[in-house]
Amino acid sequence: MEVKLVLLDPPGWHGLWSQGLPHWSYVQAVDQALTDRAIPPGIVRADVALRTYHQTDRQDTIYMTLIWDVSRTGARGGGRLTWDDDTGWSYAKLGPSTHDVLLEAPVTPLHRVFADPGDVAEVADGLVRHWRTSDGDYGTEWDEASGVRNAIEALRRARVTE
Repeated sequence: MEVKLVLLDPPGWHGLWSQGLPHWSYVQAVDQALTDRAIPPGIVRADVALRTYHQTDRQDTIYMTLIWDVSRTGARGGGRLTWDDDTGWSYAKLGPSTHDVLLEAPVTPLHRVFADPGDVAEVADGLVRHWRTSDGDYGTEWDEASGVRNAIEALRRARVTE
């Protein structure tokens, strides 16, 4: 019997966080892949941020951020993986404080915006354990990406009519 532990769904909270987050299933899948590799992040943020450009141009930024402080890594500092539905994955090497960004760059091996969660976990493993990203090349898209894309588009359409 396989026990599935998802850190982001504490008992009694099921579904509470998912309201209004069209990418919640992707956040959970990435969290599960990280947990399966025994590298759960210390901080997880997922949200939809409404950004206004000029006075009439609005754009939703849909994102997740995974942060490991120095106490959770095998390196000299912490690490951060950030995802958004426009650009995909990026990483940052952090100093002793999670506010000290030493280096920030895209995760070029993850070629898909909705990279397979197992591939994300493999890249995170290198960042957390050795403070470097993988040299591998990952082109697999998550098999549930189209459903999340549709949910994101539905959210954006609904916000336009508000």
